[in-house]
Amino acid sequence: MRIELIHPMLVHFPLALLLIGAALRFIFFFAGRKRFARYILVSSWILLFLGVCFAWITAIAGEFAEDIVSGKLCNPEVLENHMHLAYTAASLFSIALILDWGKQLAKKLHYPSNLIKLLTIVYFLLYLSAVIILIFVGKFGGNLVYDQGAAVENRCK
Repeated sequence: MRIELIHPMLVHFPLALLLIGAALRFIFFFAGRKRFARYILVSSWILLFLGVCFAWITAIAGEFAEDIVSGKLCNPEVLENHMHLAYTAASLFSIALILDWGKQLAKKLHYPSNLIKLLTIVYFLLYLSAVIILIFVGKFGGNLVYDQGAAVENRCK
């Protein structure tokens, strides 16, 4: 088995989990106190937690792939951008989720409403920026595979 192929096999899990989890979190944010809102909140947390776990696993697998494919690329700067943005997105999603949970704990402990509002604004902006960065991670990843042939062997010769 070619070790550099583990990263592209895993990468779709954090993409799907984080994007759908963030979408559900935004829906909950705007849904307010509807009857079904609690289910959306818990579902978003589960998806975001799994997505964060897979994001870090996929980033580690990407480190192994980088060692193998970096010497074969026309523009290694794309790989650097892909890697740095991937770590940034994983970090932002991780921090946002921790702050999200912290806000819920602060509400239960009856912290001041100003602090709760501040936490809400901060984690909302973190989720939003993480989603945007994740889109660019995918763009650079696609460029690596489709434009530069990262981990692609030509067997048609």
